[in-house]
Amino acid sequence: MRYVWPILLGLVIATSVWAGVPNRDYVDGVLLVRFADDVEILSSTDGSMTVGDATIDHLLKRFNVKSWEPFFGPYIIQNEEYRYQTRNDIKFWFPEGSDMELITAEFMQSEFIAYACPDLLFRWSYEPDDPSYASQWWLRSIDAPDIWDYTKGEATILVVPIDSGVDFNHPDLIDNIWVNPGEDLDDNHYPVDTLMGFTDLPGTSGDWDQLDNDGNGFINDYIGWDWVNGASDAHPNEDGSTPDNNPMDFGGHGTGVSAAMAEVGDNGIGGAGVAYNCKIMATRCGYSDRDNNGYTQLSAAAAGLAYAVDNGATIANMSFGGYSQTTFMDNACQNAWNNGMLLFGAAGNEAVSNMSYPANYDNVISVAAVDNNGARSYFSNWGNWVDIAAPGESCFTAWFDDTYDTWQGTSVASPIAAGVGALVAGWYPNATNSEWANYVINTTTELSTDHPVGSGQVNAYNAVTQFYWPQLTIEEWSMSDPDGNGHPDVGEEIEVRLTVSNEEGWQDALLASARIDFSRAGVNFGNQEILLGNITGGSEINNNSNPLTFTVPAGGLDGEFNIFTLTVTSMPNDYEIGVSQKLMLGTPEVLFVEDCGNTNLGDFIAENLDANWYNYYRWDTNELDSSPSADYLQDYDLVIWMTGNETDPFTTADQTAIQTAMDNGADFFIFGQTIDEQLAGTDFYANYLHAQSTGETAQAALAMIPDAGGPDIPDGQLVLVGPGGAGNNNNPDPITPVNGAVAKATFFNSTNAGIIYYEGNDTKLVYCPFAFEAISGANNTLTRSETLLAIMEWFNIQDTPELSSETVIPSSWAIESVYPNPFNPSTTIRVAAPASGDMQVRVFDLLGREVATLFNGRVNAGMHNFTWQATNQAAGVYFAVMEANGHRAVSKLTLVK
Repeated sequence: MRYVWPILLGLVIATSVWAGVPNRDYVDGVLLVRFADDVEILSSTDGSMTVGDATIDHLLKRFNVKSWEPFFGPYIIQNEEYRYQTRNDIKFWFPEGSDMELITAEFMQSEFIAYACPDLLFRWSYEPDDPSYASQWWLRSIDAPDIWDYTKGEATILVVPIDSGVDFNHPDLIDNIWVNPGEDLDDNHYPVDTLMGFTDLPGTSGDWDQLDNDGNGFINDYIGWDWVNGASDAHPNEDGSTPDNNPMDFGGHGTGVSAAMAEVGDNGIGGAGVAYNCKIMATRCGYSDRDNNGYTQLSAAAAGLAYAVDNGATIANMSFGGYSQTTFMDNACQNAWNNGMLLFGAAGNEAVSNMSYPANYDNVISVAAVDNNGARSYFSNWGNWVDIAAPGESCFTAWFDDTYDTWQGTSVASPIAAGVGALVAGWYPNATNSEWANYVINTTTELSTDHPVGSGQVNAYNAVTQFYWPQLTIEEWSMSDPDGNGHPDVGEEIEVRLTVSNEEGWQDALLASARIDFSRAGVNFGNQEILLGNITGGSEINNNSNPLTFTVPAGGLDGEFNIFTLTVTSMPNDYEIGVSQKLMLGTPEVLFVEDCGNTNLGDFIAENLDANWYNYYRWDTNELDSSPSADYLQDYDLVIWMTGNETDPFTTADQTAIQTAMDNGADFFIFGQTIDEQLAGTDFYANYLHAQSTGETAQAALAMIPDAGGPDIPDGQLVLVGPGGAGNNNNPDPITPVNGAVAKATFFNSTNAGIIYYEGNDTKLVYCPFAFEAISGANNTLTRSETLLAIMEWFNIQDTPELSSETVIPSSWAIESVYPNPFNPSTTIRVAAPASGDMQVRVFDLLGREVATLFNGRVNAGMHNFTWQATNQAAGVYFAVMEANGHRAVSKLTLVK
């Protein structure tokens, strides 16, 4: 895109030429002429035409001119300056099969002619693609979902596809079709008459008066115009000869272009366009020939662009092109630009560096195509003349005849970029089109491609916000822990420190401040909010010398979760970011010791604890590189200690700590695969776990012993294999209860115990010599959740009273919450399951690539939590996707580092 001052336009026009290129096409028998002076065309009695110049009159007779009409037909250009500039532009019709190159050359020799060329046909810049999937990866690739939190486009912004028409009654486009206010007599702002059933005709019955109500020379141009004229080679299914008020698309190209810009979003059907609240002006300037090749007529494109200018369009997309420069199209583009429009053009699909037009005209943003990895698409043109790139492969959009398709080419890349332009124009209504262009071109995502494709890939979020807000990131934050137990305790003053950066190239953050809050009362703030100061682009700041502070007072929230929020705000435009974390205040009843090494097995137990709203503190021995001490264990009413598949999991220090805590009245629920193998025959095993090894192995199933007492686990069976469990069961060990313990369940192939319980000496114990996390609930057996719930109740551990009502069976499949979000380094996705079924929970990045599978198996009805540890992932936006029983839910995740 090149910017020129208006005073130079005349020079540019005067030096434009029509350059012959291979594979050029034009309308059969049509010559476009601009006379150097005012002219009056007269018809003689013999049918010939004269213009008052002997040379031209001779040429008109020599080549047997048939008819003529003004370049724009009956349409009256509303802009006086452009109407004057084009007053001598004429379209002549010669017999079919005429040598238009010869005719053009002859006319150009006359001083009476300022410019002449055939009515060129520009090929559409797309290649069909097999629609094997319907994923709109390209919206995520340009960060459209991020900016939709702020703007989805404005209804005042009118986008126009200079293309093959629009399927204006498509259910995913109809609500965004522009209605000409000058012809909308019934003022219902609707493009078709759904009540009368005339959905293929523009306008509604209250508008149909066959009058030119807006005085532009067209009768009943309700939603736009079909400019195609004289296309004798048009496909039999297409209208090739009659300009009219019905700009219906016949093949899909224009519909796809329109959809990429402004397909209706958030309406429960199909997909969405980039700026899905904007309006679409329906123009038809192209057609498909008998061989299904797509063309846009030069005269139709120029006329359609002029019509768009006169009717207040803001964004124009031109997904066609060739290597011929023409004064007519250049004039049309400059007129649009000078009247405030923002123009986009497809760079072309020949994989060459040749300059394509109209993309390379001054003040047109030229758009190349890239794939989902940010590489130049194999077909895309390239070169230093290209301004930007946009996704151009496997792009799913609405298509002709109320359908959808997946297609590719710079034809779809260009309207995707134009959609970003529409978002920008709506966000900055008082800016100029030059400023809009600057925002789009200079906020792209940098690419590394084999050939130059401009400044990078268009980025919707950056284009709208980079010149509006700073781009702050909480690089790190920390909370002091005076006694080192991992959470704030009663009486401790906690200090919060953070480091905030501002991305280079973005607005300076002015008067930035930081604040801490909690979701529930009961915390005393010392330094709740502080001023950080100004943060220029490319710099960072911290509050190490002035920490935020709070205290958990006596009588406050002791042993309960609270939502902690750290917020950073700044000017300009009330910018705000933040992080939140589920935080345990004080000491809860339950300590969950996750002694499983570097695995995620603890997530299965945490899911059940969370689903039943228990307050607990999670001690991960791998992350903390230590086990809790005896003094620490004694602070809790119940210790759940799981060892997963770890070999010899209990150190001597661990055994001593557990023994001391039990002696002082702590209760324990202990389970693991190899505990029996490690501790068999030891005094600790007999006197504290109250078990004796049988030296045998057992099947992966157990049965409850009726009337055995202890935890009120429902009578039934437990299965340690199948979906819904951890899948880590391996040769569970039957045991015999000793020293006062009682068997609660036995293995199927054994009379020996699989679950035992003990109660005495002021302590309680439940011990399982197998992987409790492997309980699956398959085939209508007991679930891990209900089994754990019964055990917790036996230990007199209560769920959180104010949240217990939320444990009812949900009514629909959904991702109910993501917490915390934003997060670092992990977050928990809470999924609602109204019934049992097969479920998959996965995480995808912005390019649609799967980065994690959190769950793939069968679940029972209820709430299920899945934790994503994103330590090795880059900061940015991700998407959690839940699929189950034909249902799908998506939630955005933001990883901050």
